[in-house]
Amino acid sequence: MLIPTIHFPGNCEEAIAYYKETVGAEVKQIVYFRDAPSDSGIDLPPNFVTYSDLLIYGTPISMTDGAETQITCENFTLTVFLHSAEEVTSVFNKLADGGQVIEALAPQFWTSLSGDVKDRFGLNWTICASDALE
Repeated sequence: MLIPTIHFPGNCEEAIAYYKETVGAEVKQIVYFRDAPSDSGIDLPPNFVTYSDLLIYGTPISMTDGAETQITCENFTLTVFLHSAEEVTSVFNKLADGGQVIEALAPQFWTSLSGDVKDRFGLNWTICASDALE
């Protein structure tokens, strides 16, 4: 099984709450560095997330703290296929709020509606209608 892990610079818990609200992420587990044994040698703030297990649109994704800088995902995109134009528009707009629209929502030759956005945490998303899969 392949599970992508996204590293945050200390704001993972905030990001998890954001993804719960914007894309309906289901949190399966969160483990903090404060839960590590005292002899672990880990020298990170106790409120940092050491491991989290989420489901986003049925796909497992892990998120953690410990990155030294802001996320850079120039060659990585999370692509989501949704059933209706209303869902596509709603999710796209939520992710764009505080983020950056890369390519506005519009019909494409391969789907009735698609757009690209970088969210406020720096993750790239392509949100499109599921008719692309038909």
